[in-house]
Amino acid sequence: MAKNAGQARRWRDGAALSVVAPRPQRACLVENSPASTQRWRAVVDASVMPPASAPFARLDPTLDVVFKLLLVRTQVLLVDMLEAILGRPIASITILNPEILGALASDKPIVLDIRVELGDGSRVDVEMQVRTAPALRSRLVYYAARDYADQLDRGDRYDALTPTAVVVWAVEPIAALPHRLHTTYELRERHTYEPFGDHLTIHAIQLSALSSSHGMGYPANARVERWARFFAAQDEADYEQLASEDPIMVTAKEALDELSQDPTARRLARERSDAIKLYEKDMASYRAAARAAGQAEGKAEGKAEGKAEGKAEGKAELLLKQMSLRFGPLSEATLVRVWAAPVEELERWGERILGAQTLDDVLAP
Repeated sequence: MAKNAGQARRWRDGAALSVVAPRPQRACLVENSPASTQRWRAVVDASVMPPASAPFARLDPTLDVVFKLLLVRTQVLLVDMLEAILGRPIASITILNPEILGALASDKPIVLDIRVELGDGSRVDVEMQVRTAPALRSRLVYYAARDYADQLDRGDRYDALTPTAVVVWAVEPIAALPHRLHTTYELRERHTYEPFGDHLTIHAIQLSALSSSHGMGYPANARVERWARFFAAQDEADYEQLASEDPIMVTAKEALDELSQDPTARRLARERSDAIKLYEKDMASYRAAARAAGQAEGKAEGKAEGKAEGKAEGKAELLLKQMSLRFGPLSEATLVRVWAAPVEELERWGERILGAQTLDDVLAP
């Protein structure tokens, strides 16, 4: 393969494909793990790199449909990303849901995640979220439990279960989570922190914490941080800097550029973006209508309560005058009881005072 500089190794739909590269490339064998696991990466020869400016608008890789298309079409990127996040080498992957139907792209409530089975049988669910909904944490737990349980059919042995991990990339901060770039949640004993097992893990990666990724005493994983910088890149200089640091970033940049020039990908991205904007606009309208209805109801209730309170106060004041004229000075306990009484009871006491001989006769149950 090294002799054929006009081809690059790419991965699509779980099978290796040879595709014509847009410019000469060379294949490089990279040592990338403590266990000396080796795999092929497509690396661009720096001597033939084009000018920095791109004649097209790049798609936003934080848009979930672009995120999924990028990693499904160029699976070497997905492998590298998962190795960085999980902290272990990955021999092979199988994407369980590679399809993106047009109807799904235009349906905002649908989550465009990537469900992956690794070579050792363990599973990973990966997604990108531009907006962090209040129920995001609950949904991540549900996804982890769902993928874990989906491994078994009725009658299967429990010891056949393999670890399941959920990975969420979030553009916005996730509520109630530490503002760190990469946070990992596992099943552990509360006091000793002894792990219960590695079968359920949730990785939350917050791009908003990228600038403070070395904060709180937890150094960021360099490869995870590099992927975060790729998703947060703003201009050509950012991409070129990343490409100079790691060959996989060259492949990532090329794959994103290629995807950005694909009419189908651009159409799906536009439809998805429009669907998200429309969904958010509808939700904002619903919330505004609910607030308006609540305010109107509150005003109506307030007016009714105000009238009732005014009526009660008037009756209490009149009754206290009558009682003091008939029975003399009233005790503090009697004053408190009358002022706190509802309208119906005040009316009943007012009727009794006309024939009562004592104050106790008026206030009797």
